[in-house]
Amino acid sequence: MSYAEDYKKKKYLRYFFTSLLIIFIFSLVEVNSSLNAEEKKKDCQYCNKYERMEDWPISERPKEFIYEEINYPEGMYKRKIDAKTSKNRKAYAGKKVYERFVKNKTGLNKNQHLMIRDMAYFEALYNETLNDPRAKVESVEGLKKGREAMRMSLKISPKASSSEAILKFWATGKMLTKAHKLNKKKKKKKQKEAVNPDIAERAAVLANLKKQIALAKVNAQRAATIEAQKKIAEVKE
Repeated sequence: MSYAEDYKKKKYLRYFFTSLLIIFIFSLVEVNSSLNAEEKKKDCQYCNKYERMEDWPISERPKEFIYEEINYPEGMYKRKIDAKTSKNRKAYAGKKVYERFVKNKTGLNKNQHLMIRDMAYFEALYNETLNDPRAKVESVEGLKKGREAMRMSLKISPKASSSEAILKFWATGKMLTKAHKLNKKKKKKKQKEAVNPDIAERAAVLANLKKQIALAKVNAQRAATIEAQKKIAEVKE
């Protein structure tokens, strides 16, 4: 076999195996896509029947998939424009959810008070998405699973209304925020006292003085008791 023929054969084999590899890869992708599609189908209760919310008649929806008119807590939507329409409320809630649970997820443990408070926005996002006719049912079902997981943190029933859950998340978040600010002030005060030696010395003197006063009170009470006993003994004599 000549060099030219050998080169052509090798070139042909290279093309053959490359083509075979491409076909194999595409086959794997197709199989994987089919498997994923089957998994999604198994994991999705209503999206197999309805693609978008507008396709799903309200009369056929379970209670938790029906939009609820809510008077959101004061301060939740600070700007009037954010609360003007359902679309605006959904967009603002989605923004808050993204900022807290995606963008700043590393700080969730540190800022638990804000995490609890912003769970109210996740509830709002879910509720307002129910009012969006173009929303995909698959996305709504995914949000519902996230909502139920968050509700477990405060032991809120999956059957509770969105308005009830929002009120609990918001009120608890506000209460925890106040406690967090108070603890922060106390820590700062302690740090200042620790840094300033004069204040620390005065605090030590004051603590010692309090002990002395308490001891003096105990001794005075003892002395008074002894004196009273003497008087009683004198009277008896």
